[in-house]
Amino acid sequence: MYENYAVLWNRIAARAPHLTAIRADHRDLTYGELEQLASAVADAMASRGVGPGDRVAFFLHNTAEYLVLFYACLKLEAIPVSVNFRYQGTELAALLRVSEPTVLAHGAAYAPAVEEALSLLEGRAAESLKLLVEIGADAGFPKEPGVDRVQFKDLSAPVDGDGHRERRPDPSRDAELYIFTGGTTGTPKAVVWGIGDLLHIQQSSIYGPLGLEPPADLEAAVAVAVDESLPRVRTLPLAPFIHATALFSAMNTLAVGGTVVINPSASLSPAAASRLIVAAAVTRLIVAGDAVVVPLLEALETEQAGSAPSLTSVISSGMRFSDDTKRRIHALGQVSIVDILASTEGGPYATATTTAADELPARFRLTDDAVVLDPGQREVQDEPGAIGVLAYRGALPRGYLNDSEKSEETYPVINGVRHCSPGDYVRVQEHGYIELLGRGSSVVNTGGEKVFPGEVEEVLMGHPGVLDAVVFGTPDPVWGERVTAAVAVDPGASVTEKDLLEDLGSRLAGYKKPRALFLRDTLNRGPSGKLDMRSLKALAARDAPHQAPPTAPPTAPGGSDPEEQA
Repeated sequence: MYENYAVLWNRIAARAPHLTAIRADHRDLTYGELEQLASAVADAMASRGVGPGDRVAFFLHNTAEYLVLFYACLKLEAIPVSVNFRYQGTELAALLRVSEPTVLAHGAAYAPAVEEALSLLEGRAAESLKLLVEIGADAGFPKEPGVDRVQFKDLSAPVDGDGHRERRPDPSRDAELYIFTGGTTGTPKAVVWGIGDLLHIQQSSIYGPLGLEPPADLEAAVAVAVDESLPRVRTLPLAPFIHATALFSAMNTLAVGGTVVINPSASLSPAAASRLIVAAAVTRLIVAGDAVVVPLLEALETEQAGSAPSLTSVISSGMRFSDDTKRRIHALGQVSIVDILASTEGGPYATATTTAADELPARFRLTDDAVVLDPGQREVQDEPGAIGVLAYRGALPRGYLNDSEKSEETYPVINGVRHCSPGDYVRVQEHGYIELLGRGSSVVNTGGEKVFPGEVEEVLMGHPGVLDAVVFGTPDPVWGERVTAAVAVDPGASVTEKDLLEDLGSRLAGYKKPRALFLRDTLNRGPSGKLDMRSLKALAARDAPHQAPPTAPPTAPGGSDPEEQA
C-alpha cells in the first residue's frame, strides 16, 4: 500500500475520533482532537505561504506538538526535516545550510542555539527561512529581519468561531521526509524518503506484531485501525524522534489507531520512564539497545514488582542489544523482543526476534527483500559460509539531499534493480541466518589482513568485567592500520588490559587482537546509543605514542599468524 500517512490518519479520525492518539504530560489527545489541531496548524502555515515542497525543520525533543506539526506538514505536502536538538548553534547552522528550510520549529529552551545559528546564516539558507515557530515559553531573543516569529499555541488556534474549515484535497503520496544521519563519523547527510514509499516499506513493522497481513488498500487499513477486537497498541519511544526508529514507530502506531506515549523529558530518567511505562500501561517500548535498556531495567523491575506487566513488545534498531539484557526483559513477563538491523538509508536487512529466554541466543535472519553480495556483486545469501555485504532491494529512499555522487554509491543499480548497501559485512549461515561482522567503512586493514570490528567487539563483550566496547582502526606506520579498542569496564571488576588481551588471544587469531587498548569508565554513548567516533579516534591518536609499536608487519592473507612475528 503506497499512501500518505496523513490520509490514513485522517480517515481513522473520521471513523473513530474518540480513540486516544497521544498521551503527553498526563493529558490525552484523541484522534479527533489531533485532526483538528493539525488542520488548524496546516491552515495557519498555509496562510503564511508554506506549501508543497517547503521544508520545515524540527529542532525540538519529543512532544505532542512535534507530532501535531509533523501531521500538519504531511497535510500540506511540506517536508519535515529532523534536526538533532542537542546541537549547538554552529552545528544547527550547518544543517540549515544543507536543508534550507522555510520554517524552523524549536523548543523555547533551544532559543540560544537558534539565535546563534541565525546569526551565522547567509545566502540562500538565510533567504529561505521565513517563519520561526516556538514551542513553550517565549525566550525573547531578538527578531531577525525578514523572519516572522509565532508561538505554536497561536498557530493551532481555531481559524473561526465554530472551528469550521474547508476540507483540503488529500495530500500526495509523493510528498517527502528528510531524516539526517547521525553524523558520528562525519558531516550528517539528509536522507530523502518518499512518504508513500515509507508507508509501504513499514507494512511488516505495522501489521506483523498484530499477527496480520498488510492490508490491500486504504479502506482495509482503516478497518484494521478501528477494529475494537484487536489489541490497542500503546507505544513509548524512549529514543528521540530525530532518530528514524522512534519517529517511524510513532507514525506506525498512529497508522493502527494506537496511542503514542510521550516521555516529557528531553533526557532519559530511568525512574521516571519506568513509572510512565506502568502508569500509561505501555505495551510497546522503542529503545536503542543496551545503551537505553540497561539503565532502565533496574528501575522497571522495581516499579513493576507485584503488578501485572502491560509490556508485550520491545523494539530496538541499529544498536548493540545483548542476550544478557534480552534475558532480563523476558523475565519481566510475556514480552517479544524484535532487534532490527536497519539504517537511516534503508532496510530492514535482518531481524532477530525472541519471545522467551529459552530462544536465546538471538540470531539475525534476513528479511524477504535483503540479499548478501560478494565483491563481484553476486548474490550469496544462499551459500553458507560466504562473506559479503548486506543490501536491500525493496522500497527505498530517493537518496541523499544534494549529493548525487554519494547517493549512487549507497544505492547502486545491480542487474537493473536499485539496492541500498551501507556496507555491513556478514557471514552467511544456514536457513537465512547471518553473523554480523561490521561496517565496511570500519573494517580494519592491518598489513593486508581484514579485521571486522563487530567480531572483536563481541568477544570483548563476552568478558564479565566489560560493560561496553568499540573497535576501530588507527594509522600505523608499519601495518597501515592497527586494531584499536576502547573498552568501558566495571570499576569493581579489577579488569586489566592484560586480562582482556589474554582472553582475546584464546579466542581470536593474533592479527585480530587490538594492538592499542584503552580502558575507560564509560564510552559516553548518547541517548540513542551512538558513539562519538571522532572524539574516540582523536583520543586514541593522542595516546598512540604510549602504545608499544609492532616489530614486524603481519603477512598477507593466507600467511602465518602475525602474532607469531610480533
